[in-house]
Amino acid sequence: MSQQPPEQDRRTARKILRAKTAQMSNAKWRKLFSALHHFPGGCAAVEIKLVGHRNGVSVPTPGPHFEFEDHFGECGGISFVPFSHIEFVRVSNAIVTSSELIQHLHSFGKWPITAVDEGILIHGYNWS
Repeated sequence: MSQQPPEQDRRTARKILRAKTAQMSNAKWRKLFSALHHFPGGCAAVEIKLVGHRNGVSVPTPGPHFEFEDHFGECGGISFVPFSHIEFVRVSNAIVTSSELIQHLHSFGKWPITAVDEGILIHGYNWS
């Protein structure tokens, strides 16, 4: 998923406009990824689902230091995609238990987290 062509960017922008609310900003995404890096034992990988894409991509956890304010730069299978295009980030229970990670993340800030059977989701948008 390298930088999207202009038509894909337009479709993504239209879909984002239909969201009820944006729950994360560029600063919040950077802070979240930094918090994941500071989890005891680390959080080596996450799955990032982008708006308008069917499937998520498993990538090394971005950060904790970012060269750019509004996008990843190079990050595994995702290149120069704006943080605003993140629909959600999934952290698998295989990496850490949900309750431990939620407690850790809440020590860094307030996040739109949903616990699911296979881990947790941190949502970028509220669609309903």
